[in-house]
Amino acid sequence: MVLWDAIAPRTPSSATHPQANALKRESLSFPAAPKQHSNNFRYNGAAPGGQCECLPRHPVPPMHPDHALNPIARATPHSMARYWPWLVLAGLALAAFGLRAWTLRLNLPYVDHPDEPNPVNYVVGMLRTGDPNPHFFQKPSLYVYLLLAVLGPHYRWGLAQGLYAPLDQMTITTHIYTTIPGFFLWGRTLTAAISALTVISVGAVGKRIAGWEAGLLAALFLALAPFHLRHSQYVTTDVTTAWLVLLAFGAALAVAQGSRWRDYLAAGAFVGLAASTKYNAGIAALMVVAAHILAARRQSLMRFPRLLAAGAAAAVGFFAGTPYALLSWGEFTRGILGQVKDYSETAHGDFTGAWNVAGYVDFFTHDGLGWLAALAALTGLALLLLRPTRPGQRAAGILWLSFVAPYVLLHMAQSSHFNRNMVAVVVLAALPIGATGARVATICQKQKQLGGLRHLAAALCCLALVLPGALDSWAYTQRLRRGDTRVQSLAWLDANVPPGARIAAELRPLPGAPESRWAEVAALPAHDLAWYRRQGYAFLVGSSDAWRQWDIPAPYRQLAGAPVAEFGGPDPRWQLGPHLAIYATGLTSADAPMRLTGDAIVGGAHFVGFALGTPNADAPTLGLEPARRIAPGQTLALRTFWQVAQPFTTDYFIFVHLRDATGATVAQRDTPPWQGRFPTSTWRANTLIVDVNDLPLPANLAPGEYSLVVGMFDPTSSGHPPTSINGQPTDALEIGRITIGQ
Repeated sequence: MVLWDAIAPRTPSSATHPQANALKRESLSFPAAPKQHSNNFRYNGAAPGGQCECLPRHPVPPMHPDHALNPIARATPHSMARYWPWLVLAGLALAAFGLRAWTLRLNLPYVDHPDEPNPVNYVVGMLRTGDPNPHFFQKPSLYVYLLLAVLGPHYRWGLAQGLYAPLDQMTITTHIYTTIPGFFLWGRTLTAAISALTVISVGAVGKRIAGWEAGLLAALFLALAPFHLRHSQYVTTDVTTAWLVLLAFGAALAVAQGSRWRDYLAAGAFVGLAASTKYNAGIAALMVVAAHILAARRQSLMRFPRLLAAGAAAAVGFFAGTPYALLSWGEFTRGILGQVKDYSETAHGDFTGAWNVAGYVDFFTHDGLGWLAALAALTGLALLLLRPTRPGQRAAGILWLSFVAPYVLLHMAQSSHFNRNMVAVVVLAALPIGATGARVATICQKQKQLGGLRHLAAALCCLALVLPGALDSWAYTQRLRRGDTRVQSLAWLDANVPPGARIAAELRPLPGAPESRWAEVAALPAHDLAWYRRQGYAFLVGSSDAWRQWDIPAPYRQLAGAPVAEFGGPDPRWQLGPHLAIYATGLTSADAPMRLTGDAIVGGAHFVGFALGTPNADAPTLGLEPARRIAPGQTLALRTFWQVAQPFTTDYFIFVHLRDATGATVAQRDTPPWQGRFPTSTWRANTLIVDVNDLPLPANLAPGEYSLVVGMFDPTSSGHPPTSINGQPTDALEIGRITIGQ
């Protein structure tokens, strides 16, 4: 097959060992045969007796006797030269992997690619339950099993090191923000490794089609292609699919050129494996059919059993990667039908509309390949089909078209279009691009009028094909290296905002602890700065995702003035994430809407005031509406303000009790501050802590006046910290009275 035919070194011959041949050439005489020239020997037609003789093209020095027994010593520059292209190709693959692995963390723990969480979730489910059935078949499962082979050992190692707890005891999120970034990092490493293998495979297949110059240029183009680089850094199946389609192409080319049984079996197996990563990759089977026709021609029917064998190998490859397509047929068929419905009956993706030719032209000429590379791909395809210079080039062009044309047409016919489905086409496009570059370089080298500049001209032509992509890839890599604004803002908040200080942000809350570090607000200018202070907010975070432009709008500057911290650079291309601006509200204890008449002290903190009412109807987690009359069954919204004077050494709970006229508690809430995110032992001296202490009221609560009591207690001993009002000891603080009624 094409890969091992191209990769495996051939048995050394006299053509590559001229010194060894020189020892035997005196006895080399054989009947006349068609002239076959080698690189190191010339044909002597004047040999006596009508015989021919192979003579060395250049004088061969005598060999030392010891060297005849040492194969390494017998090696010459001519024999070693055949390996240097493989060394260069291996170097390109390593460079491609390094370029992709350098910034694999991207924006972790944030996850922006919509498809990344799905395979990770499948693997987490398998590790948690021990059930290898993914139970979801919108995509086949081969990539999921590859991911399981990587993440399984990583999880067991992390479990042994204390990095992970048992999965059924962990809070696991993967969408928007992940609590298991290590799973994503190792999953992305798997994809990057497969992308490096793709670079090697492109070079090997390109070499078979048009020689080493074309193969190495194709590998270089793919290694630096920005579209392939980006998708090599996600836990998605697209890069794996493209690699297997490429292998199927190489094996199909071997079928067209040799028609061996093993080539048929390999081609079929690669088609099945490709379809086991993405269903639409099954179109690669057309390459095998086309190769069979090209190889057998009039004997197609006689060699039909070989094609059947390829079909059987494809089935084995598919079910090997997606075994539950057979074992769970109902789930499998529902998954396929759901995928078909999603593409054909809905309109979403990078662009929409059936037969959107303009969308695909725009993709290939910009994001996918670029204008010059797209033109080079079309030119190379035309050269392979119309002006072949090597055996098998026309077959390679036909096989290329037999996959790319129907594959693109299939996607054009859908109403939803995702650029990532074209990764396989971009990988295959590297082959005619390499052929074009090699042909142009050859033409330049033949221009004798250029003199010594011929080689420079050839190099510049090849450089022109890869330079635009290389520059884009470098710019993208630098963008990733600068980090993600959300991660940087989190680090700033951790370093500069004391524990317990409240934040309102135009960002989704982070998962993890029961109470998020911030409350989400749709648009900061919806309220003035005094409102935020009355609600207890010390900091505000604005996001360009909310204000829909990069520069900070005027209403934000009018709201809070200049930000105390800003993340995002001069434009959206500078780094990942939105433009973020952090503002300080200037919150002080005097901003508490309601205050006690005396000096209330609980442990090391002064109880300086509170806000009381009902949750805001539009954003109940953001703020409250002042009220003293609350209906039964509603939630009493309460914010307590604590000015810390001395650090706490014990983690206390805050209790809120609603008592009737007899002193009986009719509703209560006993919880750690911030639902446990910021226990009292983390409170710092000279900071203002604002805690949310909302209290749900019983639906059968009788109308009347009730007193609201607040305090702290130790959950382990039930003891209270020293509590007093104006120096008078007490166990709790009565902070006000409310009326229950309609």
